Amino acid sequence: MLKPTTYFRDRRHRTLVWFLLVGCVAVLGLAGNEAAAQAPAPQGQPKSAESKEKLKPVEVSVELRLRNEFRDNADFKPADDFDHSLGQRLRINLRARPHPRLTIFIQAQDVWLFDSNSDKIIHDLATNLHQAYFDWKLVGTDRWEFRGGRQELAYGEERLVGTFAWDNVGRSFDGARLRNRTGAWSNDVFWGRMVDVRRNGARARAGQQDLSGVYLTRELKGSPARVELYGLFLRDGLRTSGEIAGAPRETVRIATLGFRRVVRPKTGWRYSVENAWQFGKRGPDTQGALMLVGTAGYVWGGRRQPRVQFEYDFASGDNNPADGKSHEFHNLFPTNHPYYGYADLIGLRNLHDFRGTGAVTLHPKVILELDYHHFLLASPRGPWKNAGGRVLGFDPLGRFGRDLGHEVDLTVRLPLHKHLNFLAGYSAFVPGSFVVHNRGPETQHFAYIQTTFQFGQMR
Repeated sequence: MLKPTTYFRDRRHRTLVWFLLVGCVAVLGLAGNEAAAQAPAPQGQPKSAESKEKLKPVEVSVELRLRNEFRDNADFKPADDFDHSLGQRLRINLRARPHPRLTIFIQAQDVWLFDSNSDKIIHDLATNLHQAYFDWKLVGTDRWEFRGGRQELAYGEERLVGTFAWDNVGRSFDGARLRNRTGAWSNDVFWGRMVDVRRNGARARAGQQDLSGVYLTRELKGSPARVELYGLFLRDGLRTSGEIAGAPRETVRIATLGFRRVVRPKTGWRYSVENAWQFGKRGPDTQGALMLVGTAGYVWGGRRQPRVQFEYDFASGDNNPADGKSHEFHNLFPTNHPYYGYADLIGLRNLHDFRGTGAVTLHPKVILELDYHHFLLASPRGPWKNAGGRVLGFDPLGRFGRDLGHEVDLTVRLPLHKHLNFLAGYSAFVPGSFVVHNRGPETQHFAYIQTTFQFGQMR
């Protein structure tokens, strides 16, 4: 495989490759008009069941989520730093259909965090407008649809673009999306500016974060397989410094090209693979990075439905932090929590993650899941960062090795009632040599108990 820094070195070459790829996938999308196939929406934005039921002119729904979190040894040091917090999120949704081709959706939310000593995530605007958009069917059918306004964006497994629903506030964008459904293809073109929710009295961000892209999905009706092709472009208006001292500050402009292939039948063997490349400018530095995610597993039938899965996650890192070339993969706007350890200490940046998962349905309403992770740095001289890009450890000389540590996650899911869901989990992160030398030797413990009340159809 060619390295991105070699393949995309010439600016004209990069521009040509970009337009060729977008043009090719657009042609494929328009050509994929299989008469017998029905095209579902991309994952994260599922095809609605509204066509099979009588639509109501106005719908109201409410969701209240309460989550107790407990964390010990957050700094990996022996001193007692046990912390507890209670997060509350209330969302009230209004969906109106004033016209057969027009749907309006408004989602207000109220968010608070109580009793936290070390993590003061108390939001200035405890009550804010999380979503407010309209959907317009351009020709009176599902083939063309335009969405404008404040909205969530979610694509694929949300490893690069997701709603960040685990967070109390979540993530939304002010923007627009045009969707075309042709045969087995569902094709999105979108642009969005991330909504800046200020925390703990912080000033508004100096630069806006804009994300635009093309996301194409092909899935035949009744097939367990799907293919996704995408091109994303991030522009962060915040001027940042680079690796070379004295270089002028510049904005971040990163293009991401990738694909995902997934085969997931209800039972039997299943697998997925996702690969993405990045190029552009990370401030004044040249960006050239890549990521690779692969999963393989098996699901048995029967009442217990046991399953096992093995996963490997790779994201390139920067092994020379002073050459003006950035090789650390930028994970954009992910929903990170389900993938790289529930303690949320790892992001898809400078990473090798070896993961094993086992799950079983103990009762029709009780699902037990056990995860194991072994984390390594892809580049020992690069920083260790979480999903949000916060540096948790850095050894520019590479003296402390690659080993970040091991994590075990135990999760229990219990849907008690159609209006009530219960989720609980415990995680233990055992530090490796890199973390021990950067932070400390103590095992970090994280646990949570979450209860969600839902009333009305949360579509």
